[in-house]
Amino acid sequence: MKTVKREKYERRMFRIFAQAGYSPTQILTVSVDDMVEIPGITVPNIRTVLCIQKKLMGENSPIRRAMMIDDYLRFAERMGVYHG
Repeated sequence: MKTVKREKYERRMFRIFAQAGYSPTQILTVSVDDMVEIPGITVPNIRTVLCIQKKLMGENSPIRRAMMIDDYLRFAERMGVYHG
């Protein structure tokens, strides 16, 4: 029974963000300031997103490291240092 409730909650949360123009991947980087401006967002939604961000984007996260490497390579490419 809890799984059904959780699935409905997740679908609703993703729908709210989609209606506000955010893709699922952008949820990983959306700031609290931006979240509070989204119509229909609730404090539990914000807490959930912050928890997800902390788990997936924390200092020791492989996803965080991969994004940092990607950012670095884009920067290096723009500066003419790296040519992929």
